[in-house]
Amino acid sequence: MDSAFLSLIILIGIGIFFLLGMFILPYRKLPEENIQPTIHTERCSAYWRAFGGALLSGGILPARISFYADFFVVARMTLAKVAYSEIKSATFKRGWLSNSVTLNFGKGRSLFFTPKNVDKVQSLIESKMR
Repeated sequence: MDSAFLSLIILIGIGIFFLLGMFILPYRKLPEENIQPTIHTERCSAYWRAFGGALLSGGILPARISFYADFFVVARMTLAKVAYSEIKSATFKRGWLSNSVTLNFGKGRSLFFTPKNVDKVQSLIESKMR
């Protein structure tokens, strides 16, 4: 097997990985999501941080964040169900080029994401934190 063919196989593998990460994996659903109606869904960049900013997971691949009555789901390569009661504080920033939301869960854990409709997300989260 020559190196050009091996390089082609590696590039095809990387392409398939990115296609899965962008178009298939974020749209999987937990069983609880099929039972409850969705209040709001965003497709945006999202990543988990721990202990003052160390990146746990996330990055350039898009995520799906769906809000339900009692919880929200962050779908990336993995699915994470988070109850609103776990949120200790929330920060909403509006910038010139992008908006961001940071949810702090205590013990150094936080979720950072960049929704398109930050006003809707802010009203949802603030109403559930009360």
